[in-house]
Amino acid sequence: MIKAIQRVDDALALFEKSVIVLCFSLLVFFIIFNILSRNLFHLPSHQIFEASPNLVLWLALLGASLALKRQRHIRLELVLRYCSSRIRLWAAVAVNLFGALVMGILLVTSFAFVNNEIAMFGGWGRLSMIFPFFFSVATFRYLAALLYRFASTPTAETTQRAKPTQ
Repeated sequence: MIKAIQRVDDALALFEKSVIVLCFSLLVFFIIFNILSRNLFHLPSHQIFEASPNLVLWLALLGASLALKRQRHIRLELVLRYCSSRIRLWAAVAVNLFGALVMGILLVTSFAFVNNEIAMFGGWGRLSMIFPFFFSVATFRYLAALLYRFASTPTAETTQRAKPTQ
């Protein structure tokens, strides 16, 4: 089961990296196009100008999701550094459960937000679909990190089997 979850997580990461490359390329293209059309042809494109912050939002949330996968997000471990491994384990469990809970709640509320955005902005409101995507992937990654932690934590039984008998 852990292997299947890891494959899903890796597939999500590959998809996110591809979308990041696409979003960044579009952002660069939009900025160059907007500068050239405004300065050479005196035709500013307000739609492209308004799409750029959405692309930055997509880049930020997809990057945050990848940071969560690699456990590279911001952590405050100053106190935990001086604690025993057992306390660190239970602190990690608490953090992952709390993170999954918060992301799950935000996932549920993000659907109403997306519906509101679509009602207000029409097709452009669909760009806010990054929120449910991010919150669902973040919830998945917090729960997966919890499973990974327990799958890699040695139990008394596996420790006994690993010791050579004399």
